[in-house]
Amino acid sequence: MIARYALGALGIAAIAAGGLQVIENWDQASPFGLAAFLLAVIVLDDLILMPLALAIAWAVTNYLPSSARPPVQVALVVFTGLAVIAIPFALSPARDGEHGTLLTEPYARNLALLAGLLAIFAATAATIRRPSRPPRN
Repeated sequence: MIARYALGALGIAAIAAGGLQVIENWDQASPFGLAAFLLAVIVLDDLILMPLALAIAWAVTNYLPSSARPPVQVALVVFTGLAVIAIPFALSPARDGEHGTLLTEPYARNLALLAGLLAIFAATAATIRRPSRPPRN
């Protein structure tokens, strides 16, 4: 319970720090740009990412056997973390623009390779965890 309160306090502190940065740099920020950013975050999170996450969770719960769920869930969580980091780089306009040398790695290919490795991990772990059939009498 203490950890939950500590994480909540940390989240509130992060929100307060972000709000303080906006207030301190208000003269450099565009109010319309800030509003567009906040609206985009709300739309992206509430209308796209949350329904997608709920649909995936529903499919994992309803279509996978209970022994296969934990490895698939771990693979999905790891892939989500990787994708959050790699997708902005993979879609960056700097790749083909004047600063093309800033992004020297093929992020899209590497993300696809990691997704394949995670799928192999999940399939292997699910196969190992599969309960054996009881012996016939």
